[in-house]
Amino acid sequence: MTILNVINPVTSMWPRFTAATVTSANSSATSATLLAANTNRLGVIIHNTDANALYVKYGATATTALAGYTVKIPADGYWEMPYPIYAGVLDGIWAADGSGGAAITEMA
Repeated sequence: MTILNVINPVTSMWPRFTAATVTSANSSATSATLLAANTNRLGVIIHNTDANALYVKYGATATTALAGYTVKIPADGYWEMPYPIYAGVLDGIWAADGSGGAAITEMA
């Protein structure tokens, strides 16, 4: 059963952010930090511009092994971090070293 609070209605269930930082990372076949831990993080968007898949891990030292990553972003793929927002370090590794990378936007 859903109860509607008409005295204090919810106008938005998502927080609004006031800052967005855009960074990039070159593709690499070795694990690298994409974003440092940030307790003010409200969201992340990653666009993989490389011809190889990007494996992103919540935590340190991403690998392409099944238990070594959180999400796989295909070539020219796009990913938005789902709620609840993870505030820890994000590491990434590509399936192979290529000529592209990742365009990363962090909202706070």
